[in-house]
Amino acid sequence: MPKAADITTITIAGRPVTLKRPMQSWAASKLEQTFPQLNALNEAGKTQADAACALGVSLNSVRNWAANTGIQWKNIDRRGPYKRIK
Repeated sequence: MPKAADITTITIAGRPVTLKRPMQSWAASKLEQTFPQLNALNEAGKTQADAACALGVSLNSVRNWAANTGIQWKNIDRRGPYKRIK
């Protein structure tokens, strides 16, 4: 039986970050390692797809991490007809 998600806080540069949803320990440690890079890519104005490619993870992982840590992504790349503004 898989372990229940039990991590609700991660530590980034000595500062605690409260997660919106609990995570398993292995996922929380991966997020602790990639959070500084994720935040830097957001500040640089990269899209979520560019960030996923740079971090070597899936786009869904980047979206879940941003939502779980409360990062407001700055450059959302809309697809299809959503991007058309008249």
